[in-house]
Amino acid sequence: MLRRSWVAAGVIAAAVVSLAACGTDAGATSTDTVSMSLNTDPATFDPALAKGGDDFTVARLLFDTVVRRDEKNTLAGGIASKWSTEDAAHYTLTIRSGLSCSDGTEINPTVVANSLTRFAAKETGSSGRTLALGSATATFTPDDAAGTVTVALSAPWSDFLTGLTLPQSGIVCPAGLADPAGLAAGTVKGAFSGPYTLSSSQPAVQYDLALRGDYKAWPEFKKPLTGEAPKKLNLMPITDYATIANQLLAGSLNVGVIADQNVARFDNTPGYTTAQAVNTTTYLMFNERPGTAFADRPDLRKAVAEAVDSQAFSDIISDGRGETLLSVSSAKTACVNTDRSLVAKQDTKAAGEVLKGVKIRIVGTNLLASGNEYIAEALRKVGADVTVQSLDNANWSTVTTAGGTDWDINVQGDNNQLGTLTSSLLRVMGPTVENGGRNKTGSVNEDGYRFVGEAMTQTDAKAKCAALKSAQESFLDRVDAVPLATLPTPVVVADGFSVRLFDDYFDAATVRVDTDQS
Repeated sequence: MLRRSWVAAGVIAAAVVSLAACGTDAGATSTDTVSMSLNTDPATFDPALAKGGDDFTVARLLFDTVVRRDEKNTLAGGIASKWSTEDAAHYTLTIRSGLSCSDGTEINPTVVANSLTRFAAKETGSSGRTLALGSATATFTPDDAAGTVTVALSAPWSDFLTGLTLPQSGIVCPAGLADPAGLAAGTVKGAFSGPYTLSSSQPAVQYDLALRGDYKAWPEFKKPLTGEAPKKLNLMPITDYATIANQLLAGSLNVGVIADQNVARFDNTPGYTTAQAVNTTTYLMFNERPGTAFADRPDLRKAVAEAVDSQAFSDIISDGRGETLLSVSSAKTACVNTDRSLVAKQDTKAAGEVLKGVKIRIVGTNLLASGNEYIAEALRKVGADVTVQSLDNANWSTVTTAGGTDWDINVQGDNNQLGTLTSSLLRVMGPTVENGGRNKTGSVNEDGYRFVGEAMTQTDAKAKCAALKSAQESFLDRVDAVPLATLPTPVVVADGFSVRLFDDYFDAATVRVDTDQS
C-alpha cells in the first residue's frame, strides 16, 4: 500500500544506507525526542489488522516480529534468536530468553505461538496473512521448556520466514489478545512487545510514543545501529508536502518525506541529508466483481491500457524521477518481467472504439491525486464517462479492501513490504480481500495463482523465476492490472538524527539520535 509517510523509504543503490545529516544548526540537538511525519492517522493499533502505511509505521514501533529484514533481503533476529527450515512447509523458531511485554509478562514460546496463530487465522482477516502463508493454514506448537515454536504449514510457502518480518505479524501480548477492541484503540497498556508504548493519542495532531526501559529485543543487524534510540517519538499526521518542508526547516520535524518539488528546498542546505528511495510501484487495478464495468470484460480492460501513457503518468506523479514498469514490481525485483511485448501499447484510437460511453468510477489515494486526474482525463479523451475520487490514505485503503462494487478502477500505490515479486502479484491474483487475501480485483485467476504456488515450492532460483514468469504472463494477458511507474520517495533527515535504509525496506525502529555531534 502507498505510504507517503517517512517510512515509505526503501531502495538506495541496493545497499545498507544510514542517513545522518552532518551540517550546521538545522535540527542539531542533544534531545532524546524525535519528531516524524505520518501521512494520516493510523486506522488501527492492532498490528494484524494494519492495512495502510501509517498503520505499519506504528505497528513496527509498538510490536516486535520474530525476525526482521536485513541488508540484501536477508533475515536478522528479532524475538527469535535462531530459525531453521526443514522444507518449505516446516520451520522452527528459537525464542530469545529474558524478553517481556510492556506489562512485564514473559514473552515465551506460548505467547509467540498464540499471537502468530491469531495472525495466521483466516477469520482474523490480516492483510499480511496471504503474504506469509499463501492459501495455506499454519499450526504453531510451542515448547516453553525447549524455548522453541515449531511451525507446520498445510502447503509449502517458501516466503514464510520473510513473511514473518511483516509488521502485521507483530507479537501481541496476552493482555492485547484478551481485549481486541482495546488493542485496536491502542488503550491496552500491556499489549506491546516492541520498543515503544503509546503514551498519548491526539488524532489529526500527534501520537506520542515512549521508549520502554526494560526493552531488550533490538534486532541483530549485520551492521549494528549507532546512536541512541529516542526516549520519545512524536508522530505527526501531515498531508501537505510544503508543510512538512516548512516544519523540517523550522526544526519542528526531524525526519520527513517530501515527494514533490518542495524537496528542492533542501538542495545544498546545511544541516540536512536527502536521499531518494524507491519501494513503491503504481499500477491500475480493475474491479472484476459482478456488477462492475470490467467484470468478464478483458476487452474493456485492454482498452484502458491502450488509453493511458505510463511515461506521462510517471512525469506527473514524480516529475520524471520514476521509471515505467513492465509488471507490478520494479525492475530491481528478482524474477520481474522484462518482455515489453506482454504490456499493451498505447493506442487511443483502438481504445476509443471500445470505451466510448462506458461509465467508469476511479478511486485512488490523494497522495496520487494528480495521477488519478491524469488517468481520468485520458479515459475521457477516448469517450469514457468518468468520475474520480481521491481519498485520504486510510479511507482509500478501506474502500479498496472492502470487497465491494463501488469502484471500477483503483490507481494502486503498492508499497512492497517484502521486496519480493510475490508480494505484489498477490494484489492481482490469489485469495481476494473479502476472503482474507490481498487481491483487490475480486478475481482469483486460478491459472496465475497456480504458478505462484508452484514458485513457493521451489528452492531453486531458476525454477522459481520460471514459475513467476508464467504468473506474470497470466495477469498481463488477462489485463487484470496495467503497470504504470515507480514512485521515488525523497527522505529528508535533520542534523543530529539518523535512520537506517537497507535494500527496499526501512525499519521504523532504527531511528536514532546521534551521540557524536562533534
